[in-house]
Parts: sequence; C-alpha cells; structure tokens
Amino acid sequence: MSRHPVVVTTARRSGTDDLKLRQRRYALTQGVRLACFLLAVFLPVPLPVKLAFVVGAFVLPWMGVVAANGGPVRQRPTATALVDREEPVRIALEPGRDLDV
Repeated sequence: MSRHPVVVTTARRSGTDDLKLRQRRYALTQGVRLACFLLAVFLPVPLPVKLAFVVGAFVLPWMGVVAANGGPVRQRPTATALVDREEPVRIALEPGRDLDV
C-alpha cells in the first residue's frame, strides 16, 4: 500500500470529462481539415498555397486520431497544503517557565 494519501485536488479528470475533451479536440481538428480542403478546392490562390491546404487536409486526420486516442490528459500537480516528507515534522518547544506571582 502507498504511504502517501490521495488528495482530491490531485485526482485525475473523470472518464466522461476526459472523453468529452478528446471528442472536442477531434471535432476541432476535423473542422480545420474540412476548412483546409474547401479552401484548397474553392479559393483562387497560387498553387503553393493550395498545396499547403491539401497537405493540411491529409495530415490533420492523423493528428486528430492521435490526439483523440492519446489517453487521459495529465494535468500538472497543483500545490496542496500537505507536506510530503518521510519523517513527521517535530517542533521543539521551549521548557516551561515558573511564574512568580
């Protein structure tokens, strides 16, 4: 068993939230791909620009699939109030004083 507690602030994103995020990323890359294809077909621009749009239309599906199937997105750990130490912190107290009243 792990000696370190699991803190709620360091828990991963839920499965449904992660799936929604990956679906949005995939839809965004496919939308950009469609825009590249339509711009390459219908926009009257020089040939090198059209080729750049065509390359984008061919490369973006691969990028979208890789991004969507990449698994859960790992977030950077956030700062917590817990101190990660092997030994507990011991505070030295001064000896008590006699109060003469």
